[in-house]
Amino acid sequence: MNEYTFFVDSSCDTPATYLEAWGVKCIDLTFRFVDSQDEYKNSQIDVKEFYQNLRDGRDAKTSAVNVEEFKLAFEPELAAGRDVFYLGFSSGLSTTFNSSRLAARELSEKYPDRKVIVADSLCASTGYGMLTYLTVKKLEEVATLEEAAEYVEQTRPNICHWF
Repeated sequence: MNEYTFFVDSSCDTPATYLEAWGVKCIDLTFRFVDSQDEYKNSQIDVKEFYQNLRDGRDAKTSAVNVEEFKLAFEPELAAGRDVFYLGFSSGLSTTFNSSRLAARELSEKYPDRKVIVADSLCASTGYGMLTYLTVKKLEEVATLEEAAEYVEQTRPNICHWF
């Protein structure tokens, strides 16, 4: 069995301690408060501080993960001989997933003996987090990455959540 690395992005709103315990790597989306030019990674600000800023009337704007950021995250895993599986933020809400597809295509050409599989969660926030957890459990059953991607496609229509 090939080794693999499972990635998600920070829009899954799952605490880092859980993701680490599950062996899942997280790629941060960025944001800025509209009254500032300072840009932050999601992991750089405490959740309570972030929401206090919103309560104080500061609006926040997010930025999608771009192709280069995905390549920087995925390539070391591929170079080390591990396959990559990325479960992404809903393509209906962000261009993040499309960026992951473009990065996967480029890296698959560069590493033809490795697998780079990306799956659209069609979810956000805790719905995405729940699908991440369920996919971790599926992968623990020694599912192949292709089986995990198929599982995501079959399961995502049944994840009911509000965002």
